[in-house]
Amino acid sequence: MTNKQIARYFKETASLIELTGGNAFRARAFDRAARTLERLEAPASALLDAGTLTDIPGIGAGLASDVRTLIDHGSFELRDELLAALPPGLLETLRVKGLGAKKVRTVWKALGVTNLEELEAAAATGRLADLDGFGEKTQENILHHVKLLKTYRARRHYAAVVALVEPLLETLRRQPGFVRVETTGALRRKLETIDTAELIIATDDRAAARSALASVVDAVDAPDKDDPSVVTGRFDDGLLLRIYLVAPNRFGAAWWHHTGSEAHVQAFVETYGPPADAAEEEAVYRQAGLVFVEPELREGADALEAAAEDRLPRLITVADLQGSLHNHSTYSDGTHTLRQMAERARSMGLSYFGICDHSRSLQVANGMPVERVLEQQEEIRRLNQTFAQDGGAPFRIFSGIESDILADGALDYPDDVLASFDFVVASIHTRFNMSEQKATERVIRAVSNPYTTILGHPTGRLLLAREGYPLDHRAVIAACAEHDVVLEINAHPYRLDLDWRWIRHATQQGVRLSINPDAHGMDELHHVRWGVAVARKGWLTPDQCLNALPLDAFARWLTARRPERVP
Repeated sequence: MTNKQIARYFKETASLIELTGGNAFRARAFDRAARTLERLEAPASALLDAGTLTDIPGIGAGLASDVRTLIDHGSFELRDELLAALPPGLLETLRVKGLGAKKVRTVWKALGVTNLEELEAAAATGRLADLDGFGEKTQENILHHVKLLKTYRARRHYAAVVALVEPLLETLRRQPGFVRVETTGALRRKLETIDTAELIIATDDRAAARSALASVVDAVDAPDKDDPSVVTGRFDDGLLLRIYLVAPNRFGAAWWHHTGSEAHVQAFVETYGPPADAAEEEAVYRQAGLVFVEPELREGADALEAAAEDRLPRLITVADLQGSLHNHSTYSDGTHTLRQMAERARSMGLSYFGICDHSRSLQVANGMPVERVLEQQEEIRRLNQTFAQDGGAPFRIFSGIESDILADGALDYPDDVLASFDFVVASIHTRFNMSEQKATERVIRAVSNPYTTILGHPTGRLLLAREGYPLDHRAVIAACAEHDVVLEINAHPYRLDLDWRWIRHATQQGVRLSINPDAHGMDELHHVRWGVAVARKGWLTPDQCLNALPLDAFARWLTARRPERVP
């Protein structure tokens, strides 16, 4: 269990204490411990084994014992007792934006609200507005966010679905009689959020296949009553699972049919007619006189038009990435040191690494004061000397910063500090409640700053948790084109921002993209996998991606773009 996972449980426990009217000092102790655990450089489990976890301020013997029990058993006694004291659905209401533990307790005790549906009904009938600390505006906002949360409830992040499905695929592929097992549907098209995990199995015996599924996968229910070729069920977390059973000689055509969106399949059939049975999917396009269309592009008719003219792009892959930009370390809110992060990037075969810790105004993320910036830049120089002399593959750390975009669109730090960085990622982290006009003006001013290199997570969205601030995407992309600013595809699976639907428009305007992991720990460097998935949906090619440039070319690009940089 990672430090961040432990911290989430501790934060939840702090909220549970508040919800049940428990000791406020105890709640604050869990909350403080959570923040401390998030920032630990070493794994909490290792510190426990060494007997040094209690040496950390705020982590006493009791909390350390809870950490041990949590790691070993997935929960601990106090948390279990608190959960048992609450209505089962009450905890979900804490996810509603604008409702903290105190307000959830108020609506629970005053109105008997115990789940999301009851909260929605209370808001819809005007009963929340009469409670102390609420009012009409708060009630309106709560109703809006409850509706969003109910929409999110049925969906999962793409990465989370992959984590559920990959071990299932391994199990199914070992079953006798299963000729081939693959993903299909939205999962194969790599949509950023998914409401159903779909698989397809080639088999000569459907009845035997259904029996095998029932015996090896607990989550699978009886076959669909309306279609014996479909087996449905749910994973433990409630995600819907649908499995199609087809004969091997029809597998290719069926795989094609179940992969494409309704719009893509309909456009194909209208133009080329229904495809004939085929064992291999490539034959479907070949029979129509088309080159193969990658699954990620099968959202509409435009990919078919490009395929007919043989002008589909060579889509980017993880292997094309030469460097990793926008990463964090213990200089701000990361969990590993700069050296650890850089060495992990190098071990992954990358040739450069951009460090972009938070700037000074974001104090909640331990943003760096100027003195800390100078300290980090000196360490970068030392590390680069070490890498240059150790006989390994060429590797270089570039000094970057994730500079907060302030409320008026200015960048954090004065110009002389900004000029000391190799590159600047400009991002919004505060004051999300903006109109489209205000948000667009704020972002465009930041993009217009000569020190801005990359616009980070452009809308600030958190998938299935927070809508991004409204932006005039065309105006922002035009500003990036005018000022030669790169747009980020933030690869964190909860962000995937820039939305893939705007990537083609950006590249058509001559704007480069950069696929960045926004890694706060070594393992998160692999987040690029998810960023590449949505980049491919946006038709991105290697030559349109900044960090697909080789090391020397990337260094030259920075120098050419930033000739005023202070050495």
